[in-house]
Amino acid sequence: MAETNSRMETILKAEKLTKDYPVLKGLIIPKEIGRVKAVNDISFEIQSGETLGVIGESGCGKTTLARIVMGLEDVSSGSVSFMGKTIKKGMSKDLRRHIQMIFQDPYSSLDPRMSVRRILEEPLRIHCKMTKDERLDRVLPLLEQVGLPAESLERYPHEFSGGQRQRIGIARALILEPELIVCDEPVSALDVSVQAQILNLLRSLQKEKHLSYLFVSHDMSVIRHISDRILVMYLGQMMELADKRTLFETPAHPYTKALMKAVPVPDPEIKDQCHVLKGEIPSPVDVPSGCPFCTRCPKSMGICSQSRPEVNEIEDGHFVACHLYNKEEAK
Repeated sequence: MAETNSRMETILKAEKLTKDYPVLKGLIIPKEIGRVKAVNDISFEIQSGETLGVIGESGCGKTTLARIVMGLEDVSSGSVSFMGKTIKKGMSKDLRRHIQMIFQDPYSSLDPRMSVRRILEEPLRIHCKMTKDERLDRVLPLLEQVGLPAESLERYPHEFSGGQRQRIGIARALILEPELIVCDEPVSALDVSVQAQILNLLRSLQKEKHLSYLFVSHDMSVIRHISDRILVMYLGQMMELADKRTLFETPAHPYTKALMKAVPVPDPEIKDQCHVLKGEIPSPVDVPSGCPFCTRCPKSMGICSQSRPEVNEIEDGHFVACHLYNKEEAK
């Protein structure tokens, strides 16, 4: 596990990140009829050796946030920096080698025409001036670290199982010895038993190499297992941010509580486990002017539909965007 935040260095800092996309109508002369805010005014930090989990429903902006951190998308406003250097689309090769990514689909994220040796050596060819023997000396120990035999080098992706392919993806992300790895739902396409193996591998590699992770998932059990702190998103906005223990023991935002209740309990004796939120899910093109969750929130007040709640720190390191935690408004 990571050390306490007070003893760690901030390696990634995001301030008021916003990313929106135009909604176009018409084929010959497209006309903009609206904008979708995939990420809306989000701020957070990642410490050295820490895992920040990002959780939320499909379409809440998790993957867009990951792509911004990777420099695959430009921000509409705000900024994100890695160790003081601004991250943007087309960032320098020198900066890119310090931030790598593990993709969601281990089947499509590997080039089927490349052998494992070529897949793992490709980043070294681009970023490092190394001889063939030097590249092999870097690849072989790493292959062993991720639990694959040396004979795997001359095989192709179609010859491996899903879990083995994801291990190759992890090795590729680690080959340049980065400080930060962005994990975009890296176990969602795998069987549950294989998920546990990959998560345990990621944790052991983190401890050994002092890596930092931005870990995106829609699975509460996965986030609980891997994360040190957790960021909860809904319709592009941050609902809550806290350390893992605080979030699971004393969740503050009604949306976080709803996510917790949606997780089934593995006990056949417990009936009626289905807790479905009532109310309409807003269109991402027409998000309510107030709190985006107000149309489904069981504790919605009049002010919730009128003004967007600010993010308040209700206790040390626990941030919530909810009018319930503004004493004057909640009266």
